[in-house]
Amino acid sequence: MPADGLHLFRADDRRSPLQRGRRLALQATSLARLPRPVARFWLRAMRRAQAARDTWSIDVACRPAELRVLLDTLDGAQRVAEIGTAAAWTTCCLTLAQPGREVHSWDVEAHPERERYLALLAPGDRRRVHLHDRPGGLGPAEPPPVDAVFIDSSHEYDETVATFRTWEAALAPGGIIAFHDWQDDAYPGVTAAVRDLGLEGAGRGHVFVWRKPEYCGP
Repeated sequence: MPADGLHLFRADDRRSPLQRGRRLALQATSLARLPRPVARFWLRAMRRAQAARDTWSIDVACRPAELRVLLDTLDGAQRVAEIGTAAAWTTCCLTLAQPGREVHSWDVEAHPERERYLALLAPGDRRRVHLHDRPGGLGPAEPPPVDAVFIDSSHEYDETVATFRTWEAALAPGGIIAFHDWQDDAYPGVTAAVRDLGLEGAGRGHVFVWRKPEYCGP
């Protein structure tokens, strides 16, 4: 598919043509480097969104460059909690990136658009996706043990802090919590929450990664 057919830019994008061209080249290169099932899904989802004029799903989707960082970060995690399902593009990509991975995804709202893209999954892959229509900051009544958590919900300070605290207890030692839209001026609540929680970790682009310490005994 030609790069100029990817239509990645949001309606409010204000970058110059040169900046947009460079960004598009980065995204096209990143797409080519994604795991094949993930890249195939992403392209099919983009085409389906364009055909349905579903600009909201395109706007909220993780771009290929962000997906590369996220999938690298969560490599090896078999049980993943995603906070913020939205249109389920990232949910599907997380599922397809690793055979046997179980993805539990929480959202305060069951967005009708998500079924359009979940339908692109094969039945066996769809069974590995578990949706929860409930605020991620609350978590389930009894959070299941997970290897990794991806926080990409309201981006508000209070909810980001509450979500971290809820899921830290359910996270296996050595597990990862990744925050989306860190150091993004559009979402200052995420950066402030990471700072005030006193988390030591590393950032790649707009993804901040914290790893839970391994259990060292009493």
